[in-house]
Amino acid sequence: MGDADVLIVDGYVDEPALLGVPPYISPEPRLLAGVAGELGLKWSYVTIDEVREKGIPPGDITLVYGGVTVPGKYLGGRPMSEKEAEHIAQSSRESYIGGPLARYGRVTGFSHVVEKDLCAFFHDSFTGTPTDRWATVKEMARWGQRGAGVVREHPWHRGPLMAEIETYRGCIRYFTGGCSFCSEPGYGKPEFRPVEDITGEMHALYQEGVRHFRLGGQSCIISYGSKGVGKTETPVPHPEKVGELFQGIREACPDLKTLHVDNANPAVIWKHPNESFEVLSVIARYGTPGNVLALGMESADPEVIRRNNLNARPHEVRGAVELINRAGSERGENELPKLLPGLNFISGLPGESPGTFNLNYEFLKSILDDGLLLRRINIRKVLAKDLEVNLQHPREHRAFKERVRMNIDRPMLEKVIPLGTVLRRVYMEERRGHTTFGRQAGTYPILVGVRYPLELNQYHHIAVTEHGQRSVTGVHQPFIIHEAGFKQLEALPGIGSKRAAAIFKKGPRNIEELRDTVKDDDLVRVLEKIVSF
Repeated sequence: MGDADVLIVDGYVDEPALLGVPPYISPEPRLLAGVAGELGLKWSYVTIDEVREKGIPPGDITLVYGGVTVPGKYLGGRPMSEKEAEHIAQSSRESYIGGPLARYGRVTGFSHVVEKDLCAFFHDSFTGTPTDRWATVKEMARWGQRGAGVVREHPWHRGPLMAEIETYRGCIRYFTGGCSFCSEPGYGKPEFRPVEDITGEMHALYQEGVRHFRLGGQSCIISYGSKGVGKTETPVPHPEKVGELFQGIREACPDLKTLHVDNANPAVIWKHPNESFEVLSVIARYGTPGNVLALGMESADPEVIRRNNLNARPHEVRGAVELINRAGSERGENELPKLLPGLNFISGLPGESPGTFNLNYEFLKSILDDGLLLRRINIRKVLAKDLEVNLQHPREHRAFKERVRMNIDRPMLEKVIPLGTVLRRVYMEERRGHTTFGRQAGTYPILVGVRYPLELNQYHHIAVTEHGQRSVTGVHQPFIIHEAGFKQLEALPGIGSKRAAAIFKKGPRNIEELRDTVKDDDLVRVLEKIVSF
């Protein structure tokens, strides 16, 4: 068995506290490679997208990991389906599957279906009696560092590949069951990974060329190292421990390009404002701009909150939003705020009524009207645990989503990313027709469209010329106006085909010549922020 070839198939994962759809790579493929290496097995790694394109590579043992409990819209890749997983199972004499596909799906054809940690079960299969169990903190440190080389096999390795890093798993509210829909309490009592384990894993990835990181594998980054876990649902944050972690990361990865976080419990921030503000200040200081702290509000309806054991009431969420704005709204070197909150809403929870959606909308409207900034508003249908997707009020859900996108998202985006903002290092991923789409590296990056072809799989600086509801349109920088093509000129704000033709013919070499050509002083003032001569 020691000479067996092991094929690791990354089917991508999307869970409440963990992302693995490109540009992200989740920890599990790295852990599996670490186990294989420790056992003296030869391993190879492919993504499900590569399997779709090139077929299934040969392997005596196939390890499949993936699945979705928080479905979304994806640009960089598409998660594996149950049907695809079952097809892969037929390709080797022994097959294992783990992740949400194993935990919540109905996959068949695998030799082993593992509901907990696939890496631990696979390890035990070779060293003793296999047990469906969670990996220990020390095992994760050992295997994670040893398996860091997986990233070199990832198709995004030369691009903005973002390594998802776990600081702990589970939920600090585990002993009350947590929110009704969430899978995180199923991991049990959180066990915080030591700082040296986290920084050691990140350093190993850094040595393999990774420059983008997200501390995403936790339900509340504010609670890392906190005191009172298991005794209270809102343990006291530990700013010194969080500071030690972030300083350690900067020392281990001195030239990193992205350091972002994900989830936070708004009730913890509201309950302990002083300690939380210190933690938020650490994240804003050592993280990179464009950072988003996702708050699981889920609903502003008291009945929904009660029926589903949600973690925060509206006034608590409001207090958390205010504190995050105070700590992180300053703009960084890429012109984006250093740290802003995001809000998650879920439709279809027990206790919901038509009035629920009005309460949700009015809460968001008050945030906008009072000048507070939100970077992201996520509205989705419930899907997880033993709850089924069963919207009782589909019409109200759609209307609420449309009102938010039109009346909240767009004006909020205009405040967060004003016209003329230069979004630096946008990685262009896809072209649809003549329009090129890309994103910056980061947690929940904004979708950027350019209405003419740009080279794909390359970084470009993009100046914002137009706002959508959840995306922006722009032009490349520097935009040398007398060198621009007709289609590029048409993409400038306020410039239609007639003005584009005039500018193209004139080829203005300074602002005065541009003003003479455009004949609109207000428009020229806008263009001054975007074009060069």
